[in-house]
Amino acid sequence: MPAIVCDHITKQFANQPRAAVDQVSFSVEGGDFVVILGPSGCGKTTLLKMINRLYEPTGGRIFVEGVEVHDLPVTDLRRRIGYVIQQVGLFPHLNVAQNIAVVPELLKWDRARINARIDELLDLVRLSRDYRARYPRQLSGGEQQRVGLARALAADPQIMLMDEPFGALDAITRARLQDELLSESWSAQRMCSAA
Repeated sequence: MPAIVCDHITKQFANQPRAAVDQVSFSVEGGDFVVILGPSGCGKTTLLKMINRLYEPTGGRIFVEGVEVHDLPVTDLRRRIGYVIQQVGLFPHLNVAQNIAVVPELLKWDRARINARIDELLDLVRLSRDYRARYPRQLSGGEQQRVGLARALAADPQIMLMDEPFGALDAITRARLQDELLSESWSAQRMCSAA
């Protein structure tokens, strides 16, 4: 069964002459890594936001792991999908560890498991574990981007949506994280990325 199916998805915003997304159909199989390319403003981000219901499509249907997205409570859907957004979107009142732990806490993981996962992900994104207590305002743009990626990976989602996930990273860190995501250790993930 495909991980994601978009069937003639359309998004027409009010008072706009053209649809932001117009009759888009595709499927993503488990284990696939899909990149959506296009110029700024062509609808890549809008498409990703419809998959996890940040935006509702005005036409068509979306299936995640065989279930039409409207047949799931929106919170359940979003907990199944990791999402790295373009502007990072860290919670400014939460420190790094708390930001990474958001979804595992909602899923009621025990504290030891959450703490181990935070450390594992800080190591993955090459941030010192001393960063656990820092707040987003104390981080560079690239560091915030890495914490956003760690947060998206925190609950081991089977599906990852990534919207320009490496845009604020330096070239060395970007290449290493891209290689890690493409490596065998992440091969079970189902990803859709807008670049």
